[in-house]
Amino acid sequence: MEVDFKTKISELNPRQREWFATATVAMMLADGSIDRSEMGFILQVIQLVKDEQVVDRLKKFIQFQTLPPLGTPTGIDRKLAMTMIIDLIRIAVADQDFATKEKAMIHEIGTNLGFSQQEVDQLVMYGFELMVK
Repeated sequence: MEVDFKTKISELNPRQREWFATATVAMMLADGSIDRSEMGFILQVIQLVKDEQVVDRLKKFIQFQTLPPLGTPTGIDRKLAMTMIIDLIRIAVADQDFATKEKAMIHEIGTNLGFSQQEVDQLVMYGFELMVK
């Protein structure tokens, strides 16, 4: 399944790709279950990571259903950060459910990317709109 990421992956350096892959895994695991509709996202995003140790680490988080630590990415401009959040929201609503834990994860990721609480709240509302469509 080819996933149409809005994030311009070519604009990400290797560290930023690793962060985005980690955030994707965290988003997928946030609600405590991995839905089939979410797997396309994770398979594609893991392919973006070139460091095999990072890939193995991400696979272990998935295998043991443990949230990976995120930290704050560096050098991501605001527009790119916004598209990352939108992609992560698309992952969260892929199973037609936007769980409380997924919303909390979006808040954590948004804060890590430098967005205000109000901006993240608006993005969460956008997530509900995506789910309805």
